[in-house]
Amino acid sequence: MLTALKTKWTGKTVHGRRLYELSCSLVWSGYGFTITVPQGFPTDLASIPFGFRWLFPPDGPWAPAAVAHDFMCVNSEKYSRFFADAIFREIMAKELRVPWCKRLPIFYAVRFYGFFFHWRS
Repeated sequence: MLTALKTKWTGKTVHGRRLYELSCSLVWSGYGFTITVPQGFPTDLASIPFGFRWLFPPDGPWAPAAVAHDFMCVNSEKYSRFFADAIFREIMAKELRVPWCKRLPIFYAVRFYGFFFHWRS
């Protein structure tokens, strides 16, 4: 189960990406876990590099999964990178029904970025 993603633009940008905050909590439940991203959580939605935004816009159908993933990464003392990445993939596949031809490149880009920049499992 995934609640609707509701955001409002803060009027700010970070690294050329618009910065939003959640208007209400985003909640995902599955496999015996519940992840609650609190109202007010800052996000740039999906952190897509500029050159790929024409194909994968930050506010695409994967945005709720990206917000949940960002929240788990910010709270890395509670969630491992592997777990955050796996939940990201599950939300895109099962809840959002992102087609595999878009889901897989996004997922593997996240895995590569995490491996390259965050040395934690």
